[in-house]
Amino acid sequence: METIDSTNAELARRWEAGEAADGDALRAHHQTSGRGRLGRSFIESPGEALLVSILRVLPDSANLRGHVGWLTLGTGLAMVSALQPVAGGRVNLKWPNDIMLDGHKLGGILGELLDPTGGDLPVVLGCGINTSGAPVPGSISLSDAGFAADAETVAEILDRFRVEVDARVDAVVDNRIDELHAELTEHCTTPGREVRVTTAGGSTIEGIARQIDIDGALIVDTGTDRVRVSGADADLI
Repeated sequence: METIDSTNAELARRWEAGEAADGDALRAHHQTSGRGRLGRSFIESPGEALLVSILRVLPDSANLRGHVGWLTLGTGLAMVSALQPVAGGRVNLKWPNDIMLDGHKLGGILGELLDPTGGDLPVVLGCGINTSGAPVPGSISLSDAGFAADAETVAEILDRFRVEVDARVDAVVDNRIDELHAELTEHCTTPGREVRVTTAGGSTIEGIARQIDIDGALIVDTGTDRVRVSGADADLI
C-alpha cells in the first residue's frame, strides 16, 4: 500500500474480517500512525523506510504462550540476519526490539497477539527500518551509513526477512528456545551497558544490564539488587 495508518493495524483488521491468512505480509511506503513498543510512535519519512508486517497463525498451546516474547525477539534476529549481506556485522540488536546500526537506531520491531480462535493463536510481526532517511535525531538509515538502499536492494532485504522470520517462528513453535537464546546472546549488545528501563506501568529502573535469560527477560543490576524485567523498554545511558 502507498499510505496506511499502520501495517500492523491494517493486517490485524484484515485478519478479523476474514481477509488475511497465515503467512500474509503487508508492506507500505508510509505510515501515518506507525507504532512502537509501549504505545510509542514510529516515525519515518514517506518512501524512505521498509515498513512491513507479517501475519502468522500458530497452533495455540501453553508452551507457545509461555514463549510469545521470543516471537518479537526472533523477528529482530530475522531482520539482523536479512541485513547481513548489506551491512554485515555492523547491525545488531538493543533489547528488546531495536535494530541498531553503528550504535544508532536503524529500526524497530513490534509483535502483537490477536484474539485466539479455534485453537489458533494469530500474531502480527511488524518491522520498520530506515532505508534512505533518518527523521528522528540519533537515528540512522542504510544510505546514511553508505549502504545501498535502492528499490532492488530493499526488495531483496524483504525477501530474506520473510524467510528468516519463518525460521525463527518455527523455532519458537518447536520449543528450540536455546537456539534463539544463543543467537540473541551473539547479536544483542545491551548486556554490559548501563540502562534505564521503563516498565509497562511507567516505572523506571536504572543499572547495569547483566544478561538476557532463557525467557528473554533482561537482568538488571541496580547496585543493591538484581531485577528481572520483561514487557519493558530499555534505553542506553
